[in-house]
Amino acid sequence: MQSLGLNLADREVRLIETTIQYTQANFDWCKVAHVTHNQKGVSMISPDRRPVFFQAYQHAAVIVAGVEPNQLTHPTPCHEYDVAALIDHLVGVAETAAVLGRGETPPSGDDFSHVELSDAPQLLAQAAKNTRDAWANDFTLTAPITMPWGETYPGSTVIDMYLAELATHTWDLAKATKQLDKLDSDLAITALEAARSMLKPEFRNLVKDGSPFGGEIPAPDNATSWERLAAFMGRQPRLK
Repeated sequence: MQSLGLNLADREVRLIETTIQYTQANFDWCKVAHVTHNQKGVSMISPDRRPVFFQAYQHAAVIVAGVEPNQLTHPTPCHEYDVAALIDHLVGVAETAAVLGRGETPPSGDDFSHVELSDAPQLLAQAAKNTRDAWANDFTLTAPITMPWGETYPGSTVIDMYLAELATHTWDLAKATKQLDKLDSDLAITALEAARSMLKPEFRNLVKDGSPFGGEIPAPDNATSWERLAAFMGRQPRLK
């Protein structure tokens, strides 16, 4: 693999798909930097978070598989959904990411079909496979992706959006069903990086209070990586 070598004295630095190998909290994987451009035409380096994005699917499936039938009516930290509705949403979001990766436009809105609890882990596994296939080509990271609401983003930003959403809702579900001990702290670290890169202040409370994202809540000084992600995404991380 190539390492990232930058001559800081050189005023014109060209970065073309450079592979950066690094270790983060005992979590080793390769991150690929891709050049995109912002609205002003300035080159931006967008990290490839696909490995962790794919891991988020597996993580969601583990938590869903641990839900008991008598927990389906329990509330979750995402106040719009109880446990059953949140599972429907998780599966729907997971499938939507695959559709977008194929360059297709999914239906607008988030009114997803109901999913039986016993079917949900397998549906997530199938969505994970479809998503890996759809996003396998590195070109997808710089390709323009049109969202259901009409805005267009580079693929790397879309990956960040869905990584942050999958991870946050997995935490919501784990919190509601007392499975926080199953969560991998390293996944939350990368999901928070993704959330910070794509979630701008003007996106918060855009539709209504708390939707699509609530205001950031200060995390406790000794917060875990998952609590920091939850707080950034507008949850009270230690609310009983």
